[in-house]
Amino acid sequence: MNGERGRERDRGTIGVLLMLVVVICLGAGGLVVDGGRAMGARRHAANTAEGAARYAVSSQSLSAEINAAVLRSRALDFAVRSGVGAGNVTVEVDLADPAHPVVRVTITEEVRSVFLTLAGTDVLAVRATGSARFVYST
Repeated sequence: MNGERGRERDRGTIGVLLMLVVVICLGAGGLVVDGGRAMGARRHAANTAEGAARYAVSSQSLSAEINAAVLRSRALDFAVRSGVGAGNVTVEVDLADPAHPVVRVTITEEVRSVFLTLAGTDVLAVRATGSARFVYST
């Protein structure tokens, strides 16, 4: 008789545990999907920032005087052509060492989350910086 009472008390326990495991697995899958999307966006931002900085530096003529406004314009143009909004790009030109100026590009991208929306996070922001230095020998 005690065996039957014990089974009646345990009835439904497996169903509750199974539901808990399913919720945990879906949550982990959601983190993988949204994390992957964020990593992809960060990789795009990093590649674009580095490319924009290199483009600005390589497009500068060695015989011409270094013009920070032109360098900013060229880096921003490269980033926009790569699919980044102009408002998400910051370009700094460091002329502290006139012989080796540095162009630094920072890009911020926003990725809409798929599963983290359920947890209240609609947008994931990623940021990446790339820089390039003028190096030329005579």
